[in-house]
Amino acid sequence: MAWFQEWFGEEYLELYSYRDSTEAKQQVAFFCSRFGNFRGPVLDLACGTGRHVSELQAAGYHAVGCDLSFILLQSGRTEYGPMPLVRADMRSLPFCNGSFAGLVNFFTSFGYFSDEDENALVLREMSRVMRDGAVFLFDYLNVAHELQRLTDRERRATPIGDVTIERWYDSSDRSFNKRITIGQKRYLERVRGYDLDEITAMFTASGLMIEDAFGNFDGSKYRRSSPRLILAGRKR
Repeated sequence: MAWFQEWFGEEYLELYSYRDSTEAKQQVAFFCSRFGNFRGPVLDLACGTGRHVSELQAAGYHAVGCDLSFILLQSGRTEYGPMPLVRADMRSLPFCNGSFAGLVNFFTSFGYFSDEDENALVLREMSRVMRDGAVFLFDYLNVAHELQRLTDRERRATPIGDVTIERWYDSSDRSFNKRITIGQKRYLERVRGYDLDEITAMFTASGLMIEDAFGNFDGSKYRRSSPRLILAGRKR
């Protein structure tokens, strides 16, 4: 079983509980400031519990969430109430061509696959379900920043017990890896690190034009030292 099929459950929710509706509200406000109000639905790809979907709806958008984790989707409906959420794999989205006027992807929900073609397939699927001229906001890690701040090992006290987190960068496949140990359970996170030039080439090949690159949700321009790589653009 792939790591992303095992990890995104109850333990994940506890470990990342600080990723809450307050953060989602700030990030959706950034989306609003960049693109304003427009007609047509917005897809939150890899929506998790749907916290951004809830905030997008509150901001006046017709938002739809999509995620592979049944547990995260169910948790979101319990916490935020009824929402249009769909369970699906991002490599094969259950939407018609040109369904969406906008698309968001938050919290490094890209680069999950060891096969480069599968990561590229995600972008092609994003492009396929977007209308011509549809806008996107893509929140991803900054490779240079992550390499500089990489912490080999840490321990956290959480409501589910002590958690040990081990991190390493694998130069052979340029992936950032995280091993999470909770009691007798072990989980893995693995994300392929793409720099801005690589991401730009991949997006362009999929018909997605990057118009701006930000380093944080405060609107600061992207630099190698920025904590994030946030891309804003539209489908050609």
